[in-house]
Amino acid sequence: MEPRAFDRRRPRTRGAAVALALVALAGPSWAVSLRDIRTEIKERDGLTRCVIELSGETPFLQRDYLLDKKYFLVDIYNVSPPAAERFITPASGPLHQILVLNRKDPETRVLTLVFYLTDVRRYRVFAVKDPFRVVVDVLHSTEGLQPPAGPTANVVPVVAPGASRVSGARPAISARPTPAVTPPAPRQPGERYRKAGKKIVILDPGHGGSDPGAESYTKIGGVKVKEKDVNLTIAREIKRLIDAQPNMEAFLTRNSDRYVSLSDRGRFCEHFCGDLFLSIHCNASDSWRARGARGMEFYYLNPSGTTKGAIRYLEEVENRNGGKNTDNDRGRSRPVLRSLAAESLLKWQTEGQIVCEHLRSAIFQIPYYRRNGNREATIQRAFFRVLFQLDMPAVLVEVGFLTNAQECQQLVDAPFQQQIAAALYNGTVSYFKARDAQFEPKYLTLQVNP
Repeated sequence: MEPRAFDRRRPRTRGAAVALALVALAGPSWAVSLRDIRTEIKERDGLTRCVIELSGETPFLQRDYLLDKKYFLVDIYNVSPPAAERFITPASGPLHQILVLNRKDPETRVLTLVFYLTDVRRYRVFAVKDPFRVVVDVLHSTEGLQPPAGPTANVVPVVAPGASRVSGARPAISARPTPAVTPPAPRQPGERYRKAGKKIVILDPGHGGSDPGAESYTKIGGVKVKEKDVNLTIAREIKRLIDAQPNMEAFLTRNSDRYVSLSDRGRFCEHFCGDLFLSIHCNASDSWRARGARGMEFYYLNPSGTTKGAIRYLEEVENRNGGKNTDNDRGRSRPVLRSLAAESLLKWQTEGQIVCEHLRSAIFQIPYYRRNGNREATIQRAFFRVLFQLDMPAVLVEVGFLTNAQECQQLVDAPFQQQIAAALYNGTVSYFKARDAQFEPKYLTLQVNP
């Protein structure tokens, strides 16, 4: 989880700041445990406070990405056992959410807290003893914000066992300019299309190349059906339908049988800055006994994962396939840290569920899907890594079960694939119309057999 994963302007540290960071990263032999994380809105003091209480003193480091990403991070070293990963949402104020994560390298034992702000505010990070606490204050007022003279590391004091803080030392206060000071120039293709009034849809045909995804148990035409092929065919058809409309444009994360890592899919979404992300997949049963499972399922993001066995199995398969590490991925934690916009997580979770409802209503216009249910409810929450995308609602669609012989025959049938694509298209434009009164949808008539 290197800084470059968060910000192209890697903060530069010099002198003592570099030494402190290296000491922290060295990972000494002692360990402390996390006792509590609590937040409090102190209206009288004009701030929101987060207190991280630990069993003893330990180094910590603060990194600032407010100007570009509207978040900053606090790394606390030598924390064991790992903390429960979760989101903490204060009731009000500029501190929108706090994401609690564990660094995956067992040698470092780093607890990372990501502080997402609604806009740029001043904040301070400092330590208090007896018991040892790391305190983060986010100031409510925007007064006194001044543009920084240049890029800074914003390294806070690091406290090690046996050491005491310098007498009279004051907590570091980071200040960044508001976005109005230096408005970013539009650079991404998606922004240009949006200026032309177009809605941007990112279509993600799951798997590809060396990663075939699920496979059918039975052979059709002498070969087993591979998920990657069905996904690409349906995604291409959806793109064709979307591109035919003057107010929409679709982009494919892959347009051929090639491997695309999950991190590359995330970077693709960040580049094109879409309005909606649809990941197309085929389902598979997890046992011989469940071969009769059939039907379509829709998933939106649940950062905590799921406890249902069937969906947990699916999570493990999807997160493993397409999740090979590359050189650029080493040392990073979950993709959420490099892809989520600062204030948008909760919003896009809710939007993802709404998108699922529109897609389900559209897909149930196909008689086959109305007649055939599945193992779980049609709309589910799950921790699919690919759903952690940049600043847009994200949905994963399982169009059917390749492990069901009858349904597999349907999924490789070209007219049926076109029905699926048309229904998902209709659900997409229905969602856009519900969210944008100015959007003019053009619905397609489904050519279906009874």
